[in-house]
Amino acid sequence: MLAGGCLPVDDQPPVQEPQGLVLPRTSIEAADLAVVVNLDDPLSAQIAELYMNARAIPADNRLDLHLGTASEMSPADFEVHEQAMADAFGDHIQAVALTSMIPDRVGCMGMSAAVALGFHSQYCASAIPCSATAQVDYYDSAGTEPWSDWQLRPTMILAAQSLADAQALIDRGLAADTTLPTGTGWFVNTTDAIRSLRWDGFNETIEEWGELLQLQAIDNSDGSGSDFVSGEQDVLFYFTGLTHIEDITSNSYRPGAIGDHLTSFGGRLPTSSQMSILEWLEGGLTGSYGTAHEPCAILPKFPDTSVLVRHYFSGQTLIEAYWKSIAMPGEGNFVGEPLARPFGGAQTAWDGDSWSITTTTLQPGERYVLQSGPAEEGPWTEVRELEVVEEWALRTLQVTQPRAPWYRIQAR
Repeated sequence: MLAGGCLPVDDQPPVQEPQGLVLPRTSIEAADLAVVVNLDDPLSAQIAELYMNARAIPADNRLDLHLGTASEMSPADFEVHEQAMADAFGDHIQAVALTSMIPDRVGCMGMSAAVALGFHSQYCASAIPCSATAQVDYYDSAGTEPWSDWQLRPTMILAAQSLADAQALIDRGLAADTTLPTGTGWFVNTTDAIRSLRWDGFNETIEEWGELLQLQAIDNSDGSGSDFVSGEQDVLFYFTGLTHIEDITSNSYRPGAIGDHLTSFGGRLPTSSQMSILEWLEGGLTGSYGTAHEPCAILPKFPDTSVLVRHYFSGQTLIEAYWKSIAMPGEGNFVGEPLARPFGGAQTAWDGDSWSITTTTLQPGERYVLQSGPAEEGPWTEVRELEVVEEWALRTLQVTQPRAPWYRIQAR
């Protein structure tokens, strides 16, 4: 139980519903995101306008480039655009959204990876047909400022073939924010043994998160059942391994849902010799990932689902959680609505006497204090120290008889 203050009764302000809550920063924000437009793709500028308006992204964060109409850009041609981005992006820009699927790769790198990391052969296979590539320090890292901390800008493609599809994707991202969902997650071991190399990791994810987030495993490695999840409701996660996934549209998905299928060319956009990750978005999900260059069955080139779920649950955006889940992302593309943040922030409720705060952002083992103040900027007075949490959970705190307009939870 959280107390609201210790003034003498006669001097206390009346009990009131607080106006707002300030939480520790757990993710990038709209002002940190640059939006890159391909002027050679007529749809790109329209998507950028929709997205920047929806997310209130500052107009100065937009950069227009002529990226051409070919699926693949040469590293030499990319150098010009890489320099233009370096010149345009100030140190406040921490991440990038591309509003065109063209091009989808730069030489042997995925386009989103090339923009994020800069083109370099270390992020490509050094042996034919493939080999391990350079790892990124951003993998499973702490912090909310990737450019400031790691000198990379996670990049995601707002992938859509029509303005209506783009609007639907953006709407799903907005609808996801602070919903604190407990929808189901499906982790499938398919009859394709090579593309199911994440199965052990799937089981670790379910062991850690299964009860809290209703995660379930399907082991169809013997072919006695189905390789596909069909007719399910409120799907939040769907991870599998096949060249093509059937029945995606038979499920309903929570806003902010993430899904991907481990295969070689899922990251080719908008079409692929296998199933393009674009189909996950068209089926109703909010984010996906796939490689655009032959990766072979090298596990660190694909999302570690336990890492992804943990960072997403901690209140980070889709782009941050996805990027932090892949140790070797150089050959891949990330698609979706970058700022979708279903576990960010807090839900509050007022019953006339107590104010409840429900959030996932209290990190296990960290010390926090509750403070009160007259305005969003403070000044702040400590109310009390919060109990240290031992594990990730959806926490509800009670502020009894609050007497201040604003409250803040602050890391000690």
